[in-house]
Amino acid sequence: MTPRWMALGLAAGALAPAVRPEPARGQDRPLGVLAPTIAPLFGGRLWRRATWGALVVSLSRGDTLFSLRADRRFLPASNAKLFTTAAALHYLGADFRFVTALFGNGTVHDSTLDGDLVLYGTGDPTFGLDTAALAPFADSVAAAGIRQVRGDMVGDASFLGGELTGPGWSPDNLEESFAAPPSALGAAANRIRIVVRPGSGTGAPADVTVDPPTDYYTFSSTVVTGRRRSRTRIDVLRGSPDRLVSLSGTISPRRRWWSTDVVVRQPAVFAASLLRQLLAARGITVLGTTRGVTDDEAGRARALLAWARGPAGPPFPGTLAVRLSPALGDLVTTINHRSDNLSAELVFRTVGRAVDGAGTFASGANAVRRFLADQVGVPDSSVQISDGSGLSQLDEATPRALVRLLAWARTSPDSTTFVQSLPVVGNGLQGRMEGTAAEGNLRAKTGTLSDASALTGYVTAANGEQLAFAIIVNDPPRINRARQVQDRIGIVLARFKRESDDAGAGGMR
Repeated sequence: MTPRWMALGLAAGALAPAVRPEPARGQDRPLGVLAPTIAPLFGGRLWRRATWGALVVSLSRGDTLFSLRADRRFLPASNAKLFTTAAALHYLGADFRFVTALFGNGTVHDSTLDGDLVLYGTGDPTFGLDTAALAPFADSVAAAGIRQVRGDMVGDASFLGGELTGPGWSPDNLEESFAAPPSALGAAANRIRIVVRPGSGTGAPADVTVDPPTDYYTFSSTVVTGRRRSRTRIDVLRGSPDRLVSLSGTISPRRRWWSTDVVVRQPAVFAASLLRQLLAARGITVLGTTRGVTDDEAGRARALLAWARGPAGPPFPGTLAVRLSPALGDLVTTINHRSDNLSAELVFRTVGRAVDGAGTFASGANAVRRFLADQVGVPDSSVQISDGSGLSQLDEATPRALVRLLAWARTSPDSTTFVQSLPVVGNGLQGRMEGTAAEGNLRAKTGTLSDASALTGYVTAANGEQLAFAIIVNDPPRINRARQVQDRIGIVLARFKRESDDAGAGGMR
């Protein structure tokens, strides 16, 4: 997964059965040979206000083993990432790589760039994981002999535009690290880690560090070290202007450290400011301001997409350095294994840019819906696509839509990449179903929100049949209890063996 770097001088310039829609969308009566075993798991007073939906099909024989509300739309949570990653592989290809480029927008005379220094991003999910990715860009400026920039330090995120919050995202989540804003250019996963440690004694100021060190925010702290038996109570307040962060409260001397993340609201400016710090450390001065660009430049975006598919020469005049991400096939594995929301949204909107001509959430949604309808055979009535990660409360999908996708993916050109991107019990899917017939066997994508839990994937039954399943519950009383039910079903499927050679519950509909 090592990214590719290019330093350039400034002058260089057998088909699975189809899953057909079932007429009865309500279908509250469980069907299938496994109904007597699975249906009771959804009963009882604990689940009286919850709604379960599930579908289990045999990809080997083409019949339905269990069905309950298979055509009802549910909040899928992170199971929405299955739609995003499958669509990305289809439209972009497993070998697609994201591009980040640094170029001088001007001419160089006597070690001075007479113009802006521009860092341009296309949504590389790995570029935002840490600040180490920025160091080679700073090195390339020094290697080009530039000691001064007369213009500005510009972070260009126009490839995906200025939308930084998905439709239907809960306002309560916007300051959480798992909802960090997806920008075409960012750094350190668009969040800053604050670590507070006790001072030398009671009443002493606490020690506060931030990672990465940055002047993007101004930090102030009145946190003090408490008495021996005191509790840690620390408040983090964003002041006005937005780039002031204040900490107050008490940290217990018995506590080694306390930490929290602060989400960066202007990722492109943040990335540019970090690069400017690295330039300063190398003796390179930028005379202008640090600013971000998000206004759409469709022509430049098309040029970068074409360049990413077959790089030849510098992508821009005055290019100093180019970084290529790991291949999309590797990134898809990261998204589905780690359920990384930021990466999913960047991929989702890049699909929108490539297919629909804009890097917006709406364009990404249009492209994914088109993929599902035209390639997979999932009707629009079975899904509502709003974002790429499943954070949106507007996302909806039927269990049948998810299972249909799994059936399609098993015979797609990128089948191996997609199937292996799903974590397997005991390797990526830890703490669930281990020590059972599902371990090393069942592959599935999890999904969790406060009001939803989902598990969708593949498992090989005891008789060798390949099964695909989707199990979703909305409004569960407790997420951990929902997972226990899903795990029990997973174990049932891994142990499944037909008592006869009958077709079971009939053709897969």
